[in-house]
Amino acid sequence: MKLTNRFFALALALAPLTAGAYQTAETVEQAAPLLTDDGYAIVMYATDWDRTSKSTADAMLADPGVTAALGNAVVMTLGVPNVTPKEEHDANKARFGNLDLSFPNVYPAIILYSKSGQRLTDICIRRSERNNPAAVAARIREAMSAAARQRELMAQAESVQGVERARLLGQASAVPGINRPNNIARLIEQADPDDASGMRRIAGLNLYDTAIQIAGTKDWEASLAEMKELLENPLLTTDQKQQVCCICIGLLHRHGGVRRQAELREMISRLRELNPDSILGQSATDAARLWVSELNLIQGWSPGTLPDDATPIQVHGDIPISAAGKYKVTFTYTRGTEALRIAAVQLFDGNRLVAEDRHVGSTGHRHSNNNYTLEVPATVRNPQLYVIFNMGSKRDSYGNITIEKL
Repeated sequence: MKLTNRFFALALALAPLTAGAYQTAETVEQAAPLLTDDGYAIVMYATDWDRTSKSTADAMLADPGVTAALGNAVVMTLGVPNVTPKEEHDANKARFGNLDLSFPNVYPAIILYSKSGQRLTDICIRRSERNNPAAVAARIREAMSAAARQRELMAQAESVQGVERARLLGQASAVPGINRPNNIARLIEQADPDDASGMRRIAGLNLYDTAIQIAGTKDWEASLAEMKELLENPLLTTDQKQQVCCICIGLLHRHGGVRRQAELREMISRLRELNPDSILGQSATDAARLWVSELNLIQGWSPGTLPDDATPIQVHGDIPISAAGKYKVTFTYTRGTEALRIAAVQLFDGNRLVAEDRHVGSTGHRHSNNNYTLEVPATVRNPQLYVIFNMGSKRDSYGNITIEKL
């Protein structure tokens, strides 16, 4: 084969590999003639305050999987110092024009924009992903797919009118994983001024005002039920769902008490899972640390782990009960203005009650019947220990729980 033919054959073989590779530009003016439906991607990294941020960003852009995921997007980079002087701010404005350069929550990050310049989503590269470009590529592909779906719905909406147009616009606004199209609420109102589709109410939802109204309500459980129902509405955006989660978390934290701790924990987990990179998603860790209290065998009890009613509360931890026999559960007060008042102790094997001791006991500066005996008839494979308290509203009490075999 002639040398020129070999080069021609090699070029044909390489063509599919280079097709769809992202393009680069320094300014929006340079990017304009290169733009496709894949839009822009700005890679932001920390400069003088994170030694590995830029190298991580460079490694991501050099990875074949990330390259393929970005498709035909026009890629630009932006180093962000700890403090941005006015001169640099003005230079960035000249480079990026009207593109939203709001800082992401984590650096480095790949910010995706539509062809028209709308900020679609922030793909913040978590520390666990810095050496895992495949995970980042997967997230980029998901966002690109969501953007394509949103464009498709917006295009369909252009071809119809009225309620059908409003429905399509509403669906476009709720595509998960990316931000809502600009001016979507106004477009829905224009298409369906009487809101026959119900889309206008969702698109114009002001959850800040809703949170303020609910904070003053007396029937908090009815408000919680209303918010949970709203949370399942498929037309809510991810951001709206996170805001609804926060309202539910606030209600459960203020009013639910320890008997609703499992529900509170589930709502906090949902807040995090909806978008771990958002400010609200990151706040879930602090909410779980500060607001979720469990009655724990090692840590004992505290005011936050005691209910104000007779709801049985599980004792978490490694319960040392397995073989048949007698076991003594002892409650020992250590501090607080209130003595601990107990009504019963129950032992379950999974969901089956196997032993209990019901009597009134208390432990404070003085003790009274604060030992509970459990007669276990057979081997327990999955021990679950529950305590029924009798505290009421006064629960300023701390102490320890011990279990010993007699």
